[in-house]
Amino acid sequence: MDDILIALRAIVALGAVLGLLLFLSRRLQKSQAKGVSPLSGLLPKRLSRLAELRPTRTTAPPRARQEKITVVARSGIGARAQLVVAEFGGIRYVLGVTEHGINVVDTQEAPLLDDDEASGREPAERDTAETDELQNDIVDRALKSVA
Repeated sequence: MDDILIALRAIVALGAVLGLLLFLSRRLQKSQAKGVSPLSGLLPKRLSRLAELRPTRTTAPPRARQEKITVVARSGIGARAQLVVAEFGGIRYVLGVTEHGINVVDTQEAPLLDDDEASGREPAERDTAETDELQNDIVDRALKSVA
């Protein structure tokens, strides 16, 4: 009999805690949807003047956009291994990629971009064959630096 009362008491306490969490989450969601402080959603309407007396937080300046990692070239060197040239922050990383991990083989500075390449446009005289040749040249130099 005592075990049943203990179990019933635990279930009622758990229900009360879950109900309180549900109530608080809905109040916070409503206040965020309105665009006001999360604290104002928790306070009763009569005490909402207290939230107005609290100093407002200044928003932090927007963070600078992080630079993207770009894959310059990729070459398979085995059944489950690749050699990848990735560029980040003006540095090209030659990476050995296997199913067990990624190892940095070599690093080199990225070549400077022409005005057309910096704006994202391909120069008119460069065709896909030349672009493929440049990527293959990068992979060949990486393979030679490893050997």
